[in-house]
Amino acid sequence: MKKLILFAIAGIILSACSNSGSKAPASQQEAQKQIVISNDMENAYAGVPSWGFENGVISMKNPAAHSGTFACMTNDTLEYSYSYRELFKNINNGLPKSVFISGWLYSTVPNPNFSIIMDLTEAQKMYDWKSYPLQESIKEPGRWVEFSASFYFDKPLKAEQLIRIFAWNQSKKAVYLDDLKLVFNY
Repeated sequence: MKKLILFAIAGIILSACSNSGSKAPASQQEAQKQIVISNDMENAYAGVPSWGFENGVISMKNPAAHSGTFACMTNDTLEYSYSYRELFKNINNGLPKSVFISGWLYSTVPNPNFSIIMDLTEAQKMYDWKSYPLQESIKEPGRWVEFSASFYFDKPLKAEQLIRIFAWNQSKKAVYLDDLKLVFNY
């Protein structure tokens, strides 16, 4: 009987050791296929790496920011928003297949001419430019509305290319952005 118990214990130990070289669980593998970058605007003036055009970030009281105190304002004099800009090689070792952008918008008018822009430059020359209009997402003024935009890379990418993501307000009326989240999918 003791030999049978020892044999069973040895089998369990060998079985456990044989799985040590297996792949990570599927949830961990999925997480490795995405890079998530969030910005709630609260530290914009601290010079957050990869983010720029801080002069559009303001302290908000009326209306209040979606979260915290700060949000990005666009209007007739600030046509472009606080923006993300980085070389692909500084984001991850691989090249992404797509990028998903989400966040919150507050508009003072219904259906403003407002878009999320993604552009790529290579050696300071435009390589690709895409716009995702959000006009239909902002039907009701005077409240925070969640938005999302997706961009798929259909041209070959290079690690040295610069990606920029920002909002473009062509309506000239105040539209605010807060709590941005970028998800690069690999």
